Amino acid sequence: MCFLICLPLLYWIPTAPLPGERRSDAAVAAARRLPRYLPWVCLAAIFFTYVNIGTYWVYIELASLDAGIDADWIGNLLVWVSLGSLVGCLIATVLSNRFGLARPLLVTLLIMTAIVGILTLEINPLHLFISLASFNVLWIFIDVYQMGTVAVIDRSGAFASLMPGAQGLGQIVGPYLAAGMLSAGLGYNAVFALCAMAAFLGMLVYLGMYLGVRREVPQLVKDCDSE
Repeated sequence: MCFLICLPLLYWIPTAPLPGERRSDAAVAAARRLPRYLPWVCLAAIFFTYVNIGTYWVYIELASLDAGIDADWIGNLLVWVSLGSLVGCLIATVLSNRFGLARPLLVTLLIMTAIVGILTLEINPLHLFISLASFNVLWIFIDVYQMGTVAVIDRSGAFASLMPGAQGLGQIVGPYLAAGMLSAGLGYNAVFALCAMAAFLGMLVYLGMYLGVRREVPQLVKDCDSE
């Protein structure tokens, strides 16, 4: 029902860029020199980041209960930290306007690795609060910056339409791998180690892409840092 309410708002989206938003000749020339595989690299990075996100959301409550944390406290915490997503949207916009897309995305994924990884040490109320509160703010950063990055490197919109597929695949594969770990008796520490590793892999993919594009097509990096 909520999706149906959004349908009339689609008419507000312009069918073509507004005159003041068209890319410069230099930007268009830079996009033509872009390797064709680059959008696929972005989709691979999105897949890794959603292995982390999907696995975290599936198992965070189960892991907390398994650690003996009070169920009511967990439930209340999950409700209130969800408001962090709204805060995250505002902060992500401010940071993007000042620092662009690439650098905030890399830093966000590095911090995400740490706040998920803290649960591999011990799942206790303090670690859970730090991890959940930070995660709810930062995961929306990743969505905003990933979508913006794909929009910069592929203005046709073709690869943007594949993003939900990459996200969904990550949300399927991650929990499936985690379930195998639990079946093998590795415990929830191993599950969150998987989350941290997936976030870090996503960061490494973006870092390699950023350094390569900065060397080969610096104009595009300038676009990403000014979006």
